[in-house]
Amino acid sequence: MAGRRTYHHGDLRNALLDATIELVRERGAKGFSVSEAARRAGVSSSAPYRHFADRDALLAAAAQQAFGELEASFAELSLGETLAARAAQIVVAYVAFARADPARFEIMFASGIDKSSHSELLETTRHTQDRLEAALSPFIPQAELVDRAAQLWSIAHGVAALAVSGNLHHVVDSAHVDTLAADAARTWAIAVGGTGVHAPTP
Repeated sequence: MAGRRTYHHGDLRNALLDATIELVRERGAKGFSVSEAARRAGVSSSAPYRHFADRDALLAAAAQQAFGELEASFAELSLGETLAARAAQIVVAYVAFARADPARFEIMFASGIDKSSHSELLETTRHTQDRLEAALSPFIPQAELVDRAAQLWSIAHGVAALAVSGNLHHVVDSAHVDTLAADAARTWAIAVGGTGVHAPTP
């Protein structure tokens, strides 16, 4: 709910992150301001600078939190025994994550933040890449693993971005986005692995 709120001592950082997500939901990342986040958190306009150097730092922290949530959602998957099954699970989970909170997804990817300028955020995104590589590693040669994981991430992101922006309506209705996502992932898996979509025998 918009408006002033109270926070316990030491919780200002989290209150500001909550306010940031709230504002992006209402106005988009371009409409976000530190002063308005401070107002929503019930503090002075100078208070956020105790924790964040500037607007980009606050958005980067919100993005880092969101990437952590994405990685946690991947960690909850009970991964299948074939490359095609795992790829489908990952892409469907990614799309579901984006659709569950488009504002969070916008902060992660469309807020204009240069991740290379925020080392903690960049490291968190690498953790997500590492988790994808680990999921694919039984099926993909080590030399190809980084590129293959990035390919699958790109497929997932493309479907997610189209879905949250409403640009898939001409192809498929909302209820069938997961089917589209899974089919795209399985097609990638077949192209990558050919008939060898099962993990190789040790």
